Amino acid sequence: MMYTIDSGKVNTILDLYKINDSHRDSRIWFLEELDANSYGDYHKKYSNSPIERSHFIAVCGFFELSGVLMNHGLIDPDLYFDIFNPSPFWHKAQPIVDGMREKRPHIYENFEILNNKRQNWTKKRKEEEAEKEQRG
Repeated sequence: MMYTIDSGKVNTILDLYKINDSHRDSRIWFLEELDANSYGDYHKKYSNSPIERSHFIAVCGFFELSGVLMNHGLIDPDLYFDIFNPSPFWHKAQPIVDGMREKRPHIYENFEILNNKRQNWTKKRKEEEAEKEQRG
């Protein structure tokens, strides 16, 4: 598929990549070591662990920022989702965030919206690939 992308949007993606790359340790911790199935569990295990809390905030904050930018049309979804996948992170964060929302109902809502957009993007992409295969 040929299309043009605004150079400002490309620069935004590159800036996001730099931010994401600078939090590599946080991403690894999040996927490999975060072990909480609820906000209560998270709070019990990590409330006295500033490094782990910082990792959680860095990852969720990155995807929250990404969601805000996408919701305002400042990044191209195709370009973004070709590079970043929020789904495994949202899957681990969701039960924790659900508990956080008891006091802060809108926390990380753009992260959740971003994940939903990624799921729709993946579904649409699979459908387009199936159509191409049928056409031969």
